[in-house]
Amino acid sequence: MKPSTLSNTIKELRKKPLNLQDKDVKLFQQAFSIDIKQPILQQLDDITILKDVIFQLKNFKFYPTFTHIQKKSKTYLTKRLRWLIRGSEHINKGLWITDEWSSEYFHWITDALPRLITIAQSELFNKEYHVILPLFFKTRPYVQQSLDLLGYKAIYYGPKKRLKVSKLLTITHTAPTGNYNSEIINNLRESFIKNLQLNPDRLIYISRAKANRRKIINENEVIDLLKKYNYEIHCFEDYDFNEQVAIMSQAKSLIGLHGAGLTNMLFMQRGAHVLEFRNENDSQNNCFYALASALDHNYYYLLNKGDKEDTFDVNINVNIEQLKETIEMYLSS
Repeated sequence: MKPSTLSNTIKELRKKPLNLQDKDVKLFQQAFSIDIKQPILQQLDDITILKDVIFQLKNFKFYPTFTHIQKKSKTYLTKRLRWLIRGSEHINKGLWITDEWSSEYFHWITDALPRLITIAQSELFNKEYHVILPLFFKTRPYVQQSLDLLGYKAIYYGPKKRLKVSKLLTITHTAPTGNYNSEIINNLRESFIKNLQLNPDRLIYISRAKANRRKIINENEVIDLLKKYNYEIHCFEDYDFNEQVAIMSQAKSLIGLHGAGLTNMLFMQRGAHVLEFRNENDSQNNCFYALASALDHNYYYLLNKGDKEDTFDVNINVNIEQLKETIEMYLSS
């Protein structure tokens, strides 16, 4: 469904899962629609980055809305003033798009990069502006690889010095984390796949066999079934970011357990099929359902018994018969 606009707020209306059962409506109810504030772009002059916050000395003002999702106390911010006595580095023009979660794959792709491309569409932006990133972001190869693919440059700063920026462009989050401004997230998809030759016909299953947590206990049975339907089995830890984009841009169907790998549905064309293995009774973690709707994919789900209620640590058993029924439902559509 298309979002509707009221003043500075967008109401995102989401397509319901195509295999939604009445007994499961409560799991998705709160995610069927959401009001999202339009992002606010701001240009700040003569600012200083104090470890992880933006500070303007001439106004003696912090800007935590742009740097954090979770509200920071006055004590937390005041402690950052200690960085003012440290040595400094200086750049002329910079972009700030990150928060305390942005180094993780899902949050980098769905929270940080939408802020970047929105800033880049403004009249204030030019190629002299570089993305400002904490040094530890270099340990996440997908950060630099995604920026390279999109055509933006990054400047990394160390934690022991303050960074002075003459002109800084920043923007509020384009949506609460786990939610999406449909127009912006689709602009991001187009930016990634616009130069690719697209003929999507691949069926992809993302395995978490190499992950540290959240696994499928009977995955061998799941894989045996999926191979009968010609699904390819992939551990995305085996590929760099460019390879993941290439694989997913050729996919017409994606299956996986709730986890960062499902973020890669971003690189699929509209109308693809997405099947998420979910933890039974989980009504809180609808980020991939919401993403599939924003990208105009056909979303399906399968509820599974887990060994704990916490979706982030659960290991599940997939009902093989229900999996077979669900696959046949959407492959025949």
